[in-house]
Amino acid sequence: MYPNLYYAIKDWFGVEINALKIFYTFGIFVALAFIVAAIFLSKELKRKEKQGLLLPLEETITVGKPASIMELLLSGFIGFVFGFKLIGAFIATRTPGVDLQEYIFSSNGSWGGGLLLGGLLLFLKYREKNQQKLSKPEQRVIRIWPHDRVGDIVIFALVFGILGAKLFDNFENWDRFIQNPIGSLLSPSGLTFYGGLICAAIAVCWYAAKKGIKLWHLVDSAGPALMIAYAVGRIGCQVSGDGDWGIYNSAYISDRPGHVVEAAPGDFERKLKQQATYFLDGRVTNSDSSLSAVSDRYAEGLAQVPNKNFKGPSFLPAWM
Repeated sequence: MYPNLYYAIKDWFGVEINALKIFYTFGIFVALAFIVAAIFLSKELKRKEKQGLLLPLEETITVGKPASIMELLLSGFIGFVFGFKLIGAFIATRTPGVDLQEYIFSSNGSWGGGLLLGGLLLFLKYREKNQQKLSKPEQRVIRIWPHDRVGDIVIFALVFGILGAKLFDNFENWDRFIQNPIGSLLSPSGLTFYGGLICAAIAVCWYAAKKGIKLWHLVDSAGPALMIAYAVGRIGCQVSGDGDWGIYNSAYISDRPGHVVEAAPGDFERKLKQQATYFLDGRVTNSDSSLSAVSDRYAEGLAQVPNKNFKGPSFLPAWM
């Protein structure tokens, strides 16, 4: 299990790069899931366009205008936010004991990094618009096919999917939400799939209807994309150790090199005590003796850690 790229690179190559701790494995697979979904959705929409089931929509656009103040401010703001948090996170990795997950959702950051990246994106937007600027802006009519809007559809699905998943998770865990509303809303963990599906579907259908895309064919095209995206996301759950493994099997333990071996009586309980920080607090000890949060699934006591002793049937091949 690799909560973030730091642990993956350390396990594969024996190299410790603290800056990689900001790249969480589950988040990477979620991003890959959206990319894969966009590819398959685009292919399906193109197929239906060739069949004549989906038609383009003509829109009038204005070309040759210089960059507006709002466009420049938006580009600068986005660059500032990313620079403030990401560059700040890289710098924060030099400080032992920093919880990067909490850092990302805190008010801490790098002002220099934010101003640098914000200024860079602002300049790039200005240069892009300036290169396209005409002495007299023109209005042109263009035809936009449904597959041309996949980028917008994915963004709608991403934003409203995450908001919906977070919203429904708090509905499911109302007691936890009441105790700490702000913390629950801003916590990076806790997402409910069907909540994201419902809210994303509503948002995407509204956008499609507004752009003249037939909902029946859009939903049909989104089916394969949704299935494979869900599969890729679930791989992220497995790789990051996000709790989709079920309860612990006390018939086996991991030895020091990380191999799975059959547990003798009492071995599982001893392992729980050795790794009590993880099971009771969701944290692991780094090589510099600092603690990093890697899971929000922990028990109130070692006796409450869910487990069941189940040895593999003898007819199965020896996999250890």
